[in-house]
Amino acid sequence: MARHRDSGAEREPDEAVSLDPLNRYKPLGKPGPTTTLTEQLTFQLCRHVAAGLTLRDAAALVGTTDTVVQGWRARGTEAIERGETNLYTAFVMEYEAAGAHFRRTLHEAQLENIGNRNFNDKWLRWRLGLSDPKNFTLPRTTGAAGGDGSAPELVSPEEAQKALAERMARFLSSEDKRKVLLTPMVEE
Repeated sequence: MARHRDSGAEREPDEAVSLDPLNRYKPLGKPGPTTTLTEQLTFQLCRHVAAGLTLRDAAALVGTTDTVVQGWRARGTEAIERGETNLYTAFVMEYEAAGAHFRRTLHEAQLENIGNRNFNDKWLRWRLGLSDPKNFTLPRTTGAAGGDGSAPELVSPEEAQKALAERMARFLSSEDKRKVLLTPMVEE
């Protein structure tokens, strides 16, 4: 579909966006990752997750690693399954709530801009799929005899030979008909 001339697509931006990666950077000054979960660490980490940071980035900002955080989550999930309540179960609940908050924010932005032609939601869909692949991505389909993602039908060699013979016969009969139609008629 053609764009309207007044859509603003041809205009240059008023000013260039500049990024300064060192603007708010502060070195942690730690010899290694924090491995002890605390309530304060829980809230700091989950706040970063709720703001949309990936687990790896959120963990780095609070002075730990994503592997350590995954361990805390696993420990908390096991405790929840046993029916216990402790710091790790609280962490799991807070972490899940933070992720849900971020996904809800993206989803609401998507819904608010359904009719907005200038809004491109590709990044939102990608980010939702990244944060919760089970609920926000479609399964990949490959191959396809029919183009619909279904697997090709398996046939025996005899069935394949029979189908090939039928197709060849149809082709040859259509070729014969074509040749007859193309030959000039000779008057006697």
